[in-house]
Amino acid sequence: MSGRIDGGLRRAQYSLRYVVFSAYYAAVRRNHRHGWYAPKKRVGSASFRSYELVNKHGDDALLRRLLRACEPGDVVYDVGANTGVYSLAVAANEPTARVVAFEPNPDVAAQLRANVARNGFGDRITVREEGVGDRTEIRRFHRSTYDELGSFDARNAGAWEASVRDEVDVHVVALDDIVEGVGVGDKDGDEDGELPPPDHLKIDVEGYGLEVLRGARETLRSVRPTVYFEPHREGGEDRTDEVASLLRSLGYRIRARPGAWLCVPTAGEAAETTD
Repeated sequence: MSGRIDGGLRRAQYSLRYVVFSAYYAAVRRNHRHGWYAPKKRVGSASFRSYELVNKHGDDALLRRLLRACEPGDVVYDVGANTGVYSLAVAANEPTARVVAFEPNPDVAAQLRANVARNGFGDRITVREEGVGDRTEIRRFHRSTYDELGSFDARNAGAWEASVRDEVDVHVVALDDIVEGVGVGDKDGDEDGELPPPDHLKIDVEGYGLEVLRGARETLRSVRPTVYFEPHREGGEDRTDEVASLLRSLGYRIRARPGAWLCVPTAGEAAETTD
């Protein structure tokens, strides 16, 4: 009897959470589309406005660390920018920094652009509507009923109570190609695709982090940016050991906290790796 009651409570909790989050994401989509209300957000000393309705990252320790470390003129790559909390906070905190925000989901990229425009940060933040991976290609992206769970892996897009809403082909680039300037332009028309190398690299890509790092090995080896990494299960598998091994082989020291890794380059040359 108690088992049936517990099961019923879990199903009720699941259903309630689904209703609440589905309603929230629907409201956020409409708010971005129509530009109704952009409440002020604050992270540390950085203040900006966003059409997101809640400040999910107000106490984000990794973002606060990035804001403290970002110096005038630094370049920040925001890989998996979503609606732009990291990008907006950096631009507000250090006006001379340049942010390059990568977001493959077309709907979310439009929301990101709306937030950039609302703050007048078009001269500080470059939005690239594309994914980042281990090679430059066209790849199928799974959009989720919970927008921030969208992923190149359907299992990640269907995590929690969410489900895959639809699929879309998106442009994916390897960071090494962009930093080296090998003629890879984004879909918005960059002539040669070349970008200044990053001083800081933030990665939050819903289970695709290992591929991002594999496509950035030469950048990590030669440019030595600080990496701000949010680990996720990849396709239901825990691949954090592989991620840690790759970073260490490239000469990085990992300071791990739950859900947040600060990866600092050690002095000297990175170790060679054939991974």
